[in-house]
Amino acid sequence: MVLPVLTALLPEAVTLTNEEEKAFIEAARHNRAAFAPLYRRYVTAVYRYFAVRVHHRETAEDLTAQLFTEILAKLPNYQEQGSFAGWIFTIAKRRLIDHYRRHQPELPLEETAVPPDDADVFGDLISREQQNQLLQLVAELDADQQELLALRFAAGLTFAEIGATMGKSEAACKMAVRRLLNELQTLWEVRYDS
Repeated sequence: MVLPVLTALLPEAVTLTNEEEKAFIEAARHNRAAFAPLYRRYVTAVYRYFAVRVHHRETAEDLTAQLFTEILAKLPNYQEQGSFAGWIFTIAKRRLIDHYRRHQPELPLEETAVPPDDADVFGDLISREQQNQLLQLVAELDADQQELLALRFAAGLTFAEIGATMGKSEAACKMAVRRLLNELQTLWEVRYDS
């Protein structure tokens, strides 16, 4: 039950080959208009990452806009040391931490358990009750585990990109996600399938 729900979170991919991405990065260093394909490639993933982490549509939109403004400003100094996605989501993670430092949650707890209406991250796969049950299980995980799931299932990053973002190896991230899914599945069965 858990894996199909989380898999439904994966955004539709706008694909660029590594060579295309590198060419657009290089071009965008000198011409902001060349950044458009990179923006289209990552904007949905970044928005969904923020949406599942802050549970507020307008805040997720603001954080997404701020992130891409910052990326454009930093792009001339970008040095490839892993993946571009890893670089973007490392900055996104820092912006999220900054956001939480500046703002205390404004919504009552029961409202934060529901993702933004327009994100429709779970689609029609499960009922609202099952969504809330899964969100309760995820909320019980520690911050690093929640971050791992958000990067994989909300942002749709590869394990290599997650590793670059979290400072871990691809294999370690893959194993950690597998363990988390098994843990969530076991908790689900104990609590809701009995």
